[in-house]
Amino acid sequence: MPAHPDDFRWNLGAPLAGDRSVRVLSHALAGKTVALLLSGGIAAYRGPDVCRALRAAGARVYVFATPTAMQFVAADALQWSALSPVVTALDGRAQHVETQPDAYLLAPATYSTINKLAAGVADNAVTTTLASALGDLESGRAQVLLAPTMHGSMVNAILRQSLAKLANLGCVVIPPRAEEGKAKLPEVETLVAAVVAALART
Repeated sequence: MPAHPDDFRWNLGAPLAGDRSVRVLSHALAGKTVALLLSGGIAAYRGPDVCRALRAAGARVYVFATPTAMQFVAADALQWSALSPVVTALDGRAQHVETQPDAYLLAPATYSTINKLAAGVADNAVTTTLASALGDLESGRAQVLLAPTMHGSMVNAILRQSLAKLANLGCVVIPPRAEEGKAKLPEVETLVAAVVAALART
């Protein structure tokens, strides 16, 4: 049967207010600020989707990323999704303290960054921001969430000790999706729900 022009008449829905706007799905994070921290795993490519999902729940989002994370995702995509510049290096503005988030979400949380955080190492924009995040957590000003992602062989005694230490400090460890022998980043809806649940306990 031959195609007809009406076969390509799609109902695309009502236009959004702007090209970078998102359809609000809930107000669970309305008035909240979330720092999304990307460390250097392949799952960093999902950063723009996480940004938009957080915004769809009402959050304002700031992005911090390690240089290795930026090998897997474009800065323009992150900035377009978050509506704010991506911080990959700290300068005189001290970005790690100026944004004052209600929640810090490290997703993906790599083996290296998790262990650095547990050991108190602050050697890049992400780990320095996380060091400040632990201070905010201690004082009750913010929540810190970690979404571990890595090959299964890296889930060793050192990692488990670091995660236990961070959990005892009050960090929320979001269980990964276990597939193909890997700890994979959860679906974006799971990450957003974890942030909402953590802030509900504040």
